[in-house]
Amino acid sequence: MKKIVPLIMAVIVNVVGVRTTLAQLNLNAVSANVGTIRTLFPDYSFYQDYQYAVYPEVQIAGNFFIPSVQWIAYWGYWSDGVDKALPVADYDTYSYSSHIVGVRLTFLPAKLLPHWPLPVGVFSGFAHHFISRRYVGGFGYDGKHGQDFADDANTVEIGLNAEVDVLGPIAIRGEVQQFIPLGNDYFSQMQKNRRAYKVGLAFRF
Repeated sequence: MKKIVPLIMAVIVNVVGVRTTLAQLNLNAVSANVGTIRTLFPDYSFYQDYQYAVYPEVQIAGNFFIPSVQWIAYWGYWSDGVDKALPVADYDTYSYSSHIVGVRLTFLPAKLLPHWPLPVGVFSGFAHHFISRRYVGGFGYDGKHGQDFADDANTVEIGLNAEVDVLGPIAIRGEVQQFIPLGNDYFSQMQKNRRAYKVGLAFRF
């Protein structure tokens, strides 16, 4: 009995400690952003009008145990806007679009250092890209037309964001996001040198 009581007390202390820690993992903000993202096309001249696409995005966020670290989960979507065959001989034209979902951790120096001069955060995370390739027109060297196709890719992401309070719980935010390929498959390698730039509004509660 003398050994059981301390064991029970230790379990209770651990459970209380874990519940207290988990209580700090909360949801306290939502934001809507819009910006531009690099498409999957290479730097060929006939793609020059389709190198960037409009990119709307929704994020939710909260404290990750401590106020100076935030977790963020998001969903975004883009389409390159190609709706007709490009004027290139022996070339079948495709249009790409993608849903992107991701999670990240953001370090906020201003939450840790009261005299930090800039409201800037540094983040790193993971994103999954659901990619659709739609045949638009044209014929390849073999004279055959293309086929619609869907695949996915994974990336690591790094970047910077900033938020400035404007009215009560509402803040203006900006973000720069860099994708880094994971894996050597075709669609993963197409993520090289991709970046997104966004502005938006955040609501904290």
